[in-house]
Amino acid sequence: MERERWLQVDRILEAALDLPTQDRSAFLSTACADDEELLTEVQALVAAHDHQDAFLEGSLWGSGMRLLANDAASTVIGETLGNYHIVRRLGIGGVSEVYLAEDSRLARPVAIKLLAPCWAADQESMQRFRQEALAASALNHPNILTIHEIDEWHGRDFIVTEFVDGMTLRKYLGAKRPPISVSLEIALQIASALAAAHSAGIIHCDIKPENVMVRPDGFVKVLDFGIAKRKKPGATTFFEHRPPTATGVVIGTAAYMSPEQARGQILDAGTDIWSLGVVLYEMIGG
Repeated sequence: MERERWLQVDRILEAALDLPTQDRSAFLSTACADDEELLTEVQALVAAHDHQDAFLEGSLWGSGMRLLANDAASTVIGETLGNYHIVRRLGIGGVSEVYLAEDSRLARPVAIKLLAPCWAADQESMQRFRQEALAASALNHPNILTIHEIDEWHGRDFIVTEFVDGMTLRKYLGAKRPPISVSLEIALQIASALAAAHSAGIIHCDIKPENVMVRPDGFVKVLDFGIAKRKKPGATTFFEHRPPTATGVVIGTAAYMSPEQARGQILDAGTDIWSLGVVLYEMIGG
């Protein structure tokens, strides 16, 4: 499958899986437009997900991608990237892998987000990866993940961040439904992070439980500014619109998108507020 086609399938699939089952058919018909082949490909992957009850666990394509990711991880663990010694893998994202590493200079644990080898030559993925570092590093707030530096290793960009010893809000909610007081406290911390970002002319555009970390002490960190938008000097609107992607697919997570983001329209800070409202509703309502 061509790289651009894979990207398109992957993004539509991710958006579809974030929707309730009854809403997926209408979404896929719109997202795939008149491309019957694309529609068939995505429908088959959605069906595989529903059958296995886990993202691509039972599909040959998913198994192959996981095998490639595991092979890549085995070549990185134990390596030294600049001043950082890779200890173990923490997780896999859409275009990157996250590792626990030891900072040899300051003798502290850090997290290394390394662009996956299959995306290293993809300009769109590389741009989003670097944008994440630029956007987050422009912010200084206790509820926003701290970026230490960005560098390159064997042609693959990597971002060095603080290591957060905790779990994503998604996993946190999977373990138990928090009382309303805890849900409100989590929402307040996310809101505080977003207020700081908006004041700096940045909107996150992808607030969801997967992009929020919760430490054991209840402290919250907002992650992943990979699709953030920045205010441009002299803009006639607060945030200028730009084409969503080279493939024409709106990036984000459908279940948490504001209507204007889903339509590819001009955005302002309200899009993050909408997403935060959905997260709060999910925490309280289950």
